[in-house]
Amino acid sequence: MRKRFLAVLPAVAAWTLLAASPASASVTWDGEASQGTGVFGSIECPAPGGVVGAAQTDGHGTVWRYTKAVGLDRCESRGIRVGGAKYVFQNNSTYYLGWESKLSATSLPTGDFVVFQWKSYPNATQNYPLLMTVNNDRVNLVYVGTDAAWHTIWSAPVAAWDWHRFVLAIHTSDSATGGWTELWFDGVKQTFTNGATRYTGRTWDSANEPKWGVYDRDHPDSEVVNRIDSLRLGTAYADVD
Repeated sequence: MRKRFLAVLPAVAAWTLLAASPASASVTWDGEASQGTGVFGSIECPAPGGVVGAAQTDGHGTVWRYTKAVGLDRCESRGIRVGGAKYVFQNNSTYYLGWESKLSATSLPTGDFVVFQWKSYPNATQNYPLLMTVNNDRVNLVYVGTDAAWHTIWSAPVAAWDWHRFVLAIHTSDSATGGWTELWFDGVKQTFTNGATRYTGRTWDSANEPKWGVYDRDHPDSEVVNRIDSLRLGTAYADVD
């Protein structure tokens, strides 16, 4: 079950958001936990960590529970499968990825940890064009160009054990000015540090795939659990909201 954040907005604002959303084309991928881990391309989560479907008592039903165990640096899913086959993302295409997330921790002693990656395979010029990181009770969207410099382009406060809804639009391009990203947080389209609702940059390398979960090489002694619900991939905002 997904939260409907528009229900708490004034009627006019909610109508405006709905009217501005692109018409639905199709849901390319449904990553609900009830279907099992076969919806993912692969799982990168060594024991004693794991990625499992876990029943919730907060109205979310069965969700994904990614547990990064003590002593390890990651617990992630890599890529997706559609109809049993690995889905191949393409250059010069637009994708909308939607999900909800609830974290067991949102602040660690130092540094940050990664909960989403738009990862390049094999690592060529641009290792990960887009990352979502968490620390100091904030979630951040980070753009990383070919120079490997991290640029925080958006940030918002979060707290442990609270659900939040994300929709990330990515237009893929291996040109420095051809790609772009847009972000909705809890149903509201966000403004980036450039003052616009679209951030332009190179978003494609040799090949790219989404990764969800927890990656944190700086805090191997900390367990972090990321619960994820309502994973979707589509070609329009309405497909994944």
